[in-house]
Order: sequence, then C-alpha cells, then structure tokens
Amino acid sequence: MRATSQHILFIATEYAAGMRPYACRIIHDLWQQGDHVLIVAKDESLKQDFADIPPESLTWIDYPKQKLAKLLFRFYPTRLTQTIERLIEEHDIKLIYSLTEELVLAGSIHRLQRKCPVLYTVHDAIHHDIKFKTFEAWLRDRILMARPQRLMLKSTHHIITNSHEQLECIRQLYPSHDVHYAPFPSLVNEAIMTGKRCVTELEGITGKYILFFGNLLLYKGVHLLYDTYLNHPELQGLPLVIAGAGTLYFDLKPQPGRIIFINRFIDDEEIRDLFSRAATVVYPYISATQSGIVSIASYFGTKMVLSDLPFFVQTCGNFKGVEFFRNGDCESMAKAISRSLQSSDSTREIYDAIYSPMAMQESINDILSKVLGQ
Repeated sequence: MRATSQHILFIATEYAAGMRPYACRIIHDLWQQGDHVLIVAKDESLKQDFADIPPESLTWIDYPKQKLAKLLFRFYPTRLTQTIERLIEEHDIKLIYSLTEELVLAGSIHRLQRKCPVLYTVHDAIHHDIKFKTFEAWLRDRILMARPQRLMLKSTHHIITNSHEQLECIRQLYPSHDVHYAPFPSLVNEAIMTGKRCVTELEGITGKYILFFGNLLLYKGVHLLYDTYLNHPELQGLPLVIAGAGTLYFDLKPQPGRIIFINRFIDDEEIRDLFSRAATVVYPYISATQSGIVSIASYFGTKMVLSDLPFFVQTCGNFKGVEFFRNGDCESMAKAISRSLQSSDSTREIYDAIYSPMAMQESINDILSKVLGQ
C-alpha cells in the first residue's frame, strides 16, 4: 500500500465506450484519500460513475460539442493542461496516472512530465487495422489517433500495459523506458452482474445462439465470422447474433442462415441477458494487444471461440471451455465453433483465476511503489 502522502491524479480524457469501464474500475480500486480524479467526457450523466468519490476530489471537464471547438481541444487543450497543472499544485500530486491514452496531451506531455511523473497506460502499442470508406476518414484517423499514439508512447518514460506481448514490444522499441505489466481489470460491474433488461431484438429467439459482441471494426474480424457462418451450413442450426455499434465495413450477402445484427450500443443492463443465452461467443480478432472482453464472457461461464493470437492464448490457453482456431482461417474457425457447441464446459474458472480484483490491485500498487520510489 502506498503512503497516504503519495497522492495520485487519475486522468481519463477519453471516458467513453470501452475506455469507460477500464478507467472506472482502476480508479475505484486504487483511489485513496488525497487522490484526485480528472475526467473529460461528452455525457454529464456519466458523473454518476463517481458518486462515491468526494466531490472535492473530482474535476469534470465537458468535451466540446461544436466542430471547431473539438478541433481546438484536440490540438490546443489549454483548459485541460492548465487544470492539470493547477491540480498538481493544489493537491500535492506525486504521480499522474493516465488511463485512457490521453491523445490530446501529445503536444504537452513533455511539459507535464517536468512538473510531475506520468504513468502512461498503453492500450495499443501498434495501431489497429481499420477499414475506411473514404480517404478523409483514413487521414483523420492518422492525424487524430495514430500519430498522437506514437508520440505519447515515445514521450512517456513510465509505462504500464496489460499484455505480455505488448510489454516485450515496447521494451524492444524503447529500451530506456520503464515498462510494467499488470493484469487487465475486469470489465464486469454491478450493472452487468445484476442486469435485468432484455435485448429487445432477441425477443423472438427461444433457444441458444452464436454470439459476437463488440464494436464493428476490421481488426476484430467480424467479416470472417460472417463468412464462416454463411459458408458452413452445419453452423446454421443456431442463429448468429452480431451485437455492437459501428459502421458495417463489409458487404452483406443473401443469408440462408439466421443472422441478427444489433447495430447499436449495448447497455450494461442488457449484457447479462445477451451472454447468458448464448451457446458460445466468438472473438475472431485479426489482431489484439490487450482486451477485457474475456472477463465478461467468463463471468457468465459462456464458452468462447478465440483466434490463436498471443494475448488470447496467454490469457485463456490453460482453461476449459475455450476453443482456439488459426488466425484468419475460416475453416479452422468453423471446426472450433462446432467443437465449442458440442462442449458442456464452463469458462467461469478463467474469471476467478485471471480477473480477481485483488490480483490487479496488488500488481498495480507494486508498480506505483516502484515508480513513486524512483
């Protein structure tokens, strides 16, 4: 446990979608009296996430809504940087813990580190593959995402990652950096555990189904699962449910099987219904550095079919209820899904062994002690 005088400023400037449960879990598990939390978000209703933290220990900045204001915030986040500098002085902050990549700080990270050490969470050391329909969208991604990611990774000395593969990658790229590994926090919150809301799009389904859950992005390989299902009639005895928001980046074909797209944000209150009724959940990722998706499926004991990427193999390779297939190989995926459907195993053991809050807290507290002691 760190000393009461070692105050931390937790920063989350991308507090939305998948980053929200990640940051929320770590803040609540590690916050102690004297620490401060700085959140930048678009939706003020998210303030309820921190109702149990004293108001004087929380600073909330509304993300700009106007297009020009958004652009200025991305490249000249003056209000944000001034707020950080003020909080460092007012609360005697000993360490800034960056949780959600903080790409808006790419231009000011050197100055901030001169005032206070920064522990930077690297979610993606290598930018994910994304399919863009226009050159403008590709260019926006390069400027607003890929370039700031590289700059933040290159510029921050103290780094934490939740992937063994990514740990080694960063150490090879930046041998002078101080890089640490910690287990990925569970994304299962109270709303997910006790959720009672049904997924309305599935009201007509009385039996089990094959599930994909997540944003529709190229690197998640949803198109491979879609093609695999259509090309293998033996899988079509069960519906395929593809649940998650995003632009459909692949062309749809005539569907002899039963495919249900739920193309929207899935609320936490609906996740229990979605996973508890699934026969198996398939994650056909083409690339993955670290992810909390395994925590949700394993909490409900749902069987999983995973591509044989190092992150998945290192996390789930020794547990029952998981079938692997060769990355990008649709024939291998079809066989793995068939094996999973025939299995009666549960994956709950993964959750109990890997996603223990105590293991994550002990690991990060050890890292904090090392960084604060330097």
